[in-house]
Amino acid sequence: MNSVKMLVRAIRGPILLIALGSLFAVDYFGPYPFSRTWPILLIVAGALWLLERIAPESEPGPGSPAGGAA
Repeated sequence: MNSVKMLVRAIRGPILLIALGSLFAVDYFGPYPFSRTWPILLIVAGALWLLERIAPESEPGPGSPAGGAA
């Protein structure tokens, strides 16, 4: 597993918690109730899943052809 996928997996939980906290803050202080804003959590989770899926499979090393050395 490469570092990009590991980074996305590592930040998935904190980002979802921040989004959840933001939605509760909007519910408490703003005009929109949580019952109308909860789908944003699905959108954030889907975007993180998509980011993990489109991350490159492996990073080229110094000895690989894509790394510049022949």
